[in-house]
Amino acid sequence: MSAKKIKAQMRVFQEMESQLLMQADRVGVRDDFMPSRLKEMEYDSLKKHILSFYAERSNLEYEMQMFGVDKKEVLIKMEKLEVYIRRAERLRELYDKYFQKSSEKQNKDKSIIEKSISKNKISVSIGDD
Repeated sequence: MSAKKIKAQMRVFQEMESQLLMQADRVGVRDDFMPSRLKEMEYDSLKKHILSFYAERSNLEYEMQMFGVDKKEVLIKMEKLEVYIRRAERLRELYDKYFQKSSEKQNKDKSIIEKSISKNKISVSIGDD
């Protein structure tokens, strides 16, 4: 695919995403479509695809061993499938890094808030003077 086609597709997807967010805002479910939630949904679907790739690879191996089908054809399919699996695994690693960075940022923000709260405590003693 050429770079122009990829950019054009990305623009279409971005427009669809913005329209989806606008519709979600009108319906009142915008929180379900926040960028972090969308990333989580993408990650979940990626994991499902990876599982289906591995299942397909197992089926091809079984087919090749048990039925003695044309091994050349099955090997070509397995090579293509391995490419898809490697791409999906790399993408999963990127998502893992993204989630790790976002959780580190949240933990950092949380610790900053806790420090500021602990500094601003007011001590009040109630009782006999």
